[in-house]
Amino acid sequence: MEELLKLEQLNFYYGEHYPGLIDVSATFGVRERVAVLGGNGAGKSTFFLCCNGVLRPQSGRIFLKGRPITHAKKDILLLHQAVGLVFQEPDSQIIAATVESEVSFGPMNLRLDREEVRRRVNHSLCQMNLEGYQNRAPQYLSGGEKKRVSIADILAMEPDIILFDEPTASLDPENIVVLEHTLDELSLAGITLVVSTHDVDFAYRFASRAIIFSQGKVIADAAIDEVFASEDTLIQAGLCKPSFYAAAEALEKRFALDTSIRKPRNSEEFQAYVSRLK
Repeated sequence: MEELLKLEQLNFYYGEHYPGLIDVSATFGVRERVAVLGGNGAGKSTFFLCCNGVLRPQSGRIFLKGRPITHAKKDILLLHQAVGLVFQEPDSQIIAATVESEVSFGPMNLRLDREEVRRRVNHSLCQMNLEGYQNRAPQYLSGGEKKRVSIADILAMEPDIILFDEPTASLDPENIVVLEHTLDELSLAGITLVVSTHDVDFAYRFASRAIIFSQGKVIADAAIDEVFASEDTLIQAGLCKPSFYAAAEALEKRFALDTSIRKPRNSEEFQAYVSRLK
């Protein structure tokens, strides 16, 4: 695996006594799709904010493509550019009066020339199916459209990794389908995707690997099937199994099926799984 971002023994404290992260280590490679899971207050959001340099851990090391990241302004700028963060609520991220000025804000701060800024803006809007939205006011868009603008914000920076904090929050089922299609497209484009979520069904459809947080610590980092197979890990993190995963386990127990076959991740795979019983 080609390494993009490596974090070694990060420790972050809010004040003197409240730990946000405790000796957290993780590595992300090219084209990975990773789910970050855990309960409220487990450390997921703090971890993301340290990953892209918004928060500075009190100790630990961060490497970007093998390069140590210091607290120097130029290093933090590199981290911001390479590791994009899409916040849970788009209104927390969107600040400009029009979609075009919003999406151009990041590239302009990189002091790129006007033509390069225009190219990046047009390309990212096209990727998010937002052509024709340039002059619209973001605050009057729907929740799904705002989410797409917030993703276009990050795409205009041409990052290697995008972190999504609870991307399905406040989205209706139709827009969740649109989001998952968008994530598939970004993955095909070679971007590493890391998603923090409480939705284990979404996580199981999306990711091949899962990192589990509990009380500021990483308690598991493995293939997602392996994580959901660990009862101890799920109990410690307060997580349940995905619906199709749990249903498949029940069928395996009832009909003595081969448990080594990968559990279904969506309705189509579950239908194929059930057809084996006929």
